[in-house]
Amino acid sequence: MGKTRQRLLILSYAFAPSIGGIETVTDQLARTFSRRSYDVTVVTDTPRMNADPEEPFRIVRRPSWIALIGEIGRAEIVLQSNMSLRLGWPLWLLFPRKPFVVVHHTPLARPEGYRVWKDRLKRSLLWRPYCLSVSNYLAATIQTPSRIIHNPYAETIFRRMPEIERNSDLLFVGRLVTAKGVDVLLCAFRAVLKHRPQSVLSIVGSGPEENALRDLAKSLGFDRSVCFLGPKQGVELAKLMNRHQILVIPSRSKPPEALSVVPVEGIACGCVPVASRQGGLPEAVGDAGVLCEEGNCDELARTLLRLLGAPELLDSYRSKAAHHLKDFSPDAVADAYESHFAACRR
Repeated sequence: MGKTRQRLLILSYAFAPSIGGIETVTDQLARTFSRRSYDVTVVTDTPRMNADPEEPFRIVRRPSWIALIGEIGRAEIVLQSNMSLRLGWPLWLLFPRKPFVVVHHTPLARPEGYRVWKDRLKRSLLWRPYCLSVSNYLAATIQTPSRIIHNPYAETIFRRMPEIERNSDLLFVGRLVTAKGVDVLLCAFRAVLKHRPQSVLSIVGSGPEENALRDLAKSLGFDRSVCFLGPKQGVELAKLMNRHQILVIPSRSKPPEALSVVPVEGIACGCVPVASRQGGLPEAVGDAGVLCEEGNCDELARTLLRLLGAPELLDSYRSKAAHHLKDFSPDAVADAYESHFAACRR
């Protein structure tokens, strides 16, 4: 007889077709556990834009409270990506013994660092779930016992593609918002162009700051050297990463990056990440990339020029990629989750 499949419910307030870190990680976990001995259902607040594609797991969008109770009641174990009271309330009120894991992706605070009543309420409720955090940095902010678990990346998509020529210099991937520090990157890029006038910066993503960033590039006199490519994901993004030497993550610490999966995807594609020294970025980059002081465009420019002028240095960082990526592979992460599922039931 075949192994009995366990009913795993993943509660994720954000999910595809929305684009972001939690969406990416939840999708990867759902796919990985579906290949294992689990019947997976994802419950999300994200509405459907078109018909959902056929997936190896169920997707339930914006359920009624009766439907939500039914899904939680049928599940043998519940995994929640960040604590959402809207999706998780039955676990406190109606199912106090249901095995329940919360994986923290962001601090329980506002982006500026202060806490409102919702943050304080969530903190007061952390006695109920078995808590995981995606980085050591984040675990320290949660202030309750929390085990560390890495975010997985899609290793079948984000990989080296030898057939693609790596003929571009700099790449940014992320939302075009103040927190991502693209303005700092543009200021650093001006110094790069003084020494490497042939360089091009590719910016992948969209957001409310796009027009202001385009205007900044124009005012600095190099808008023709900056390509705004819009949002990309999946294979299309992996191909772009394979064309570039360096992936720049100049994020500001308000809010801090808990553990972005973008540097990991870039490393897997052969990019060398250059990231701000803040939050969980040092854990995401490891020894396969370089860290710079947050907001320091002069240091960022010097680092980019040093790397671009030394192909052997870039190769030395790439040689460390395989070892770094082991902890982020979907199977390694799923194994860790399963050990925590077992501990949660005890």
